[in-house]
Amino acid sequence: MDGGHALLGGDPVRLFRMTTAGAELVRSWSAGVVVDSSTGPHVAVLINRLAASGVLHPEADSGSDQGAGLAVVVPVRDRPESLRRCLSALVAASAVPIVVVDDGSSDAASHRSVVAEFADAGQAVSLIRHDVPGGPASARMSGAGAVAAMDSTHGPVEFIAFVDSDVEVESDWLDPLLGLFADPRVGLVAPRVRHGADVSGSRGESTLDRFESARSPLDLGSKPAPIAPNSRVSYVPAAAIIVRRSAFVVVNGFDTSLTVGEDVDLVWRLVDAGWRCQYEPRSEVRHRGRSTPNALLSRRMQYGESAAALDERHRGVLAAVNGSRWSVAVAVAVLSGHPVVAGTLAASSAARLSQKLSALSDRHRVAVRLVAAGHLGFLRQLARAAVRPWFPLTIAVLCARPRNARWLLPAVLWAPLSAWWRDRPALDPMRWTAWWLADDLAYSVGVWRGCLRRRRMGPLGVSGWRDRERQN
Repeated sequence: MDGGHALLGGDPVRLFRMTTAGAELVRSWSAGVVVDSSTGPHVAVLINRLAASGVLHPEADSGSDQGAGLAVVVPVRDRPESLRRCLSALVAASAVPIVVVDDGSSDAASHRSVVAEFADAGQAVSLIRHDVPGGPASARMSGAGAVAAMDSTHGPVEFIAFVDSDVEVESDWLDPLLGLFADPRVGLVAPRVRHGADVSGSRGESTLDRFESARSPLDLGSKPAPIAPNSRVSYVPAAAIIVRRSAFVVVNGFDTSLTVGEDVDLVWRLVDAGWRCQYEPRSEVRHRGRSTPNALLSRRMQYGESAAALDERHRGVLAAVNGSRWSVAVAVAVLSGHPVVAGTLAASSAARLSQKLSALSDRHRVAVRLVAAGHLGFLRQLARAAVRPWFPLTIAVLCARPRNARWLLPAVLWAPLSAWWRDRPALDPMRWTAWWLADDLAYSVGVWRGCLRRRRMGPLGVSGWRDRERQN
């Protein structure tokens, strides 16, 4: 805006006032001109500010030495065939040392035999065995401990990749990721985790498989982003991640007391410690999803149950909805049937924001656009929370007061039907909606069970008022 002297964007949305030189740089980037951060200190500072805010996303130079200074840790339990496919893909992608951690499998011999196949073929694959299962975080920490002893045999190990045994990497998965570590502030990078039967991208024809292909919680989409709490990409799964070893050591790695959510906790502790975490979907890996409805819904319930444990460590981050006082007031007015009051509040918040944007020539239009997006976004959050995680309350209200169905039912059906219309998954709307609601209900039951067990209601509440006011 304003001839390039104002830049609006990021997550959350921010207004940047640009110098003449900065505006010229942004125009050149928009036109496709490549500008390296080594051009000068001022360019590097601008790139850092915009990248940290999510306005732009850096891309690594291609052609780097894949796997230099890298070791891979693969935790596994009772998956010998999956382990064989995982190791085959890793070995085909890069000749780096791999540590397999058998976390108390019932058939230790099968996993030992798989590892021996690769070791006998000259691959640098070794095995650690836990006699008693300790969970994925414990297995990964054992693998990280083994990596620490590799410096003398394989050279300095600067980066550790954690890849689950039910994941198969693409042959070029490292190239878009490792180059991002050229920025010394980057502590973790993650690829896109696609659902699929194998690395070629084939998938089964079952309803469950088609639903997972379109709505796996591990797949965070096709757009790159910084990873941070309360942002578009607020977490990444540890199904496949690469961490800077020094950053991993500083935050003491995975919390072994967590059996679910340990990957989310690691990312947020890295961010809290000042490290930058990046999601780069140009790199893709394939994850074999749950094979039965019970297995899928049970896993979703476990994800929900982890919310209370994460809330103990990161208070307020997992609130059901986040918004400003203005958005809360507008939503209350709308839901209580007072549209005039809601409109007055929205106009007042737009006028207030317009005053803060006085440096812009079109400040009134920008203020209206931002306020409308913010209030509508908060209403969408409420509609989403009515199904996840407030689903039991929604069902109770519908049963107790059927007349509320006029606004509760649209709230329940809005998310699955709008997603079906936007993405057009390989399922008809009825089956898609049924699976969507079953998925949300399972997650919601897990949230409530975790909150009641730990006596923490944070994941069911509203948060972010003060922070949102400061951002405005």
